[in-house]
Amino acid sequence: MTQYLWPGDAGWPTPEADTTPVTEISDPRGEIDLDAVCLHAAQAHLLDDLSPLERTVVCARFGLDGARVRSMKQLHVELGLTRHQVREALETGLCKLRARLAA
Repeated sequence: MTQYLWPGDAGWPTPEADTTPVTEISDPRGEIDLDAVCLHAAQAHLLDDLSPLERTVVCARFGLDGARVRSMKQLHVELGLTRHQVREALETGLCKLRARLAA
């Protein structure tokens, strides 16, 4: 009599990838920046509604359009603006993008 093996039986051939447990992505300390994830996934035309300063700050802060990611302090120095102006441009730009994504 022929003996058959079923998945899960001892001796069933399983690739290495199938034996590794799948874990969910969790972020208990809040280290994943959801704004950055949404912006990278969004289409480029979403940035068309932003002012030139807002677009520059948002792209530089999150590394969009091929720009490298920069800190708020770096943006403050590079743009020659006050920290308040850079922060305000980022906040208004993100607010416009969130409203556009929610529509």
